[in-house]
Amino acid sequence: MTPSQLHPTPRSLGQSNVRFNQAQMIPAQQATSLKLTKSTDYYEQRCVKYPDRASFHCYAEFIHALLLEAAPEVTSFVPQPYQLVVKGRLYTPDAYVVRSGRIQVLELKPGGKFDEQDEALLVAFFEQYGMHFEVVANETVLAQEQLARNWLPLIQVLAQAQAQGIETQIEEQQLFDAARAHGDALTVGELLTDAPRRDRYWQELALYRLLHRHDLKCNLGEAPLDYDKVITAWS
Repeated sequence: MTPSQLHPTPRSLGQSNVRFNQAQMIPAQQATSLKLTKSTDYYEQRCVKYPDRASFHCYAEFIHALLLEAAPEVTSFVPQPYQLVVKGRLYTPDAYVVRSGRIQVLELKPGGKFDEQDEALLVAFFEQYGMHFEVVANETVLAQEQLARNWLPLIQVLAQAQAQGIETQIEEQQLFDAARAHGDALTVGELLTDAPRRDRYWQELALYRLLHRHDLKCNLGEAPLDYDKVITAWS
């Protein structure tokens, strides 16, 4: 999308202070220029709640996406979702997030510092479409870095399996039933049993999917998933 394709939003939003292609309200990741990939701390990661290769322009954005994957209330997200013109300057928000049925458009900034006038314009602009523009401090995201990093191996496996169309409904039901039947907490090793090595991938993938959907739960805030990690079923 080029600036010439954008047109003013309704005049109630301050005439042409924010410009946008209103025919493109469905969020879609904007392409990152080669120049920007070289000038920023750039990351790419195939995700699950965004089922494609996602682009992130800083480490905080990358960690934030992993936290979105881990959050049970988040159903989907889109990185770099729109391109707007704000007071004559091109602007791309960092993320579009569906959280508990509420749509957020997020900007990540060090210290949560963002131009107050620009923020007011963007809040008003997105509000007319039922979206909520918010600025998030990088520091609040990075404070949960360990949780995000512990989820990363699971997300990598899940995204690859999703891209390949691998199904594990039977294994998921078996693991879920086993966890519910056990009643008390049990370890990953106890839940996966002594399945043959050739079948272990399917069981582990099924477990990752149950954890990602939060049908089963475990604490990944301090240490990564291993066979001694305690698993419980949501009541």
